[in-house]
Amino acid sequence: MNKTFFASLALILNGCASTTGVVSIGKDAYMIAREDNGPAASLGAIKASTFKEAGAFCSGQDKTMQVTKESDTPRSFGQFPQTTLQFTCAKL
Repeated sequence: MNKTFFASLALILNGCASTTGVVSIGKDAYMIAREDNGPAASLGAIKASTFKEAGAFCSGQDKTMQVTKESDTPRSFGQFPQTTLQFTCAKL
């Protein structure tokens, strides 16, 4: 088999994760949404990535991330796992 086949297979198996990145939703309030439509997608994995991204964003401001609201949609028939996190950054 050739390298192109294996590269294509790897892309298919990894699926497609998408994220909004950090989005401002008001004064000192932020949101990140993430979805993964890969065959092995895990709600826990995308949720952990979302929390890490929010934590890093706040840490870059010498602040700590404070969750204000979160919602999850687990994998089910016809539904990919999704998570949304709303947060603020508080002084250390």
